Amino acid sequence: MKRILLSLSIIGVVSAIAIGGTMAYFGDTETSTGNTFTAGSIDLKIDLRCKESGCYFPLKDLDGDPFFHYCDLKPGDSEEVTISWHVYDNNAWARMKIADFHDYEYGCTEPEEESGDTTCNTPGDGEGELDEHLYFTIWLDEGSIAGWQCPENQPGCGDDPQEGDNELNGIETKIVDNVPLSELIVDDWIVFPKEIEASKTHYVGVKWEIPSDTGNIIQTDSLTGKIVIEVVQSKNNPNPWQ
Repeated sequence: MKRILLSLSIIGVVSAIAIGGTMAYFGDTETSTGNTFTAGSIDLKIDLRCKESGCYFPLKDLDGDPFFHYCDLKPGDSEEVTISWHVYDNNAWARMKIADFHDYEYGCTEPEEESGDTTCNTPGDGEGELDEHLYFTIWLDEGSIAGWQCPENQPGCGDDPQEGDNELNGIETKIVDNVPLSELIVDDWIVFPKEIEASKTHYVGVKWEIPSDTGNIIQTDSLTGKIVIEVVQSKNNPNPWQ
């Protein structure tokens, strides 16, 4: 009897092995090839146009190029320039600042001294008065229609003839409104409130003016400084400067 049971157990084991060896599952394999990750880029280029002739440079990376270079200034003088911003290849936030600002006093002429200049006997950097009488207005030169309608490198297009024309037409966003340079915080950033769209021109108007009632106190003084422009990606990045 034991021999018969043992034989049945062996048969059971063999049967189990035989069933396991014949099992198979349906299946399929698909392969995705050529997967690539490429970092994007931000590249800011600038060009400059003046309302009056004689002030221009083409679209470029700046290499210390001045926006302003004026000599023999007098009360009543003014000028407006358009600084065009072009960002490739991603949208960006933007800001600018006046840096390394120097206001020189070179000593006084007789009319300058008679006007009340108190630094005549202490000439040098930081002693001039021109910064107190040189007024700036800065705005987004969007023309007469809010936003940017014109294609790249085409100011004053049919959709908005006043875009990029150096004029304040009532819709522009003023960033600095007729403020003397001495009241602008030097080395503090002026943040632009709107995102710069990639591959689309954005016009920033800048006007400087010396009021006609300034008088003789600015005679022979001079100003030098830098204008620094910076952009940073806006995708996945709320404006970090506001």
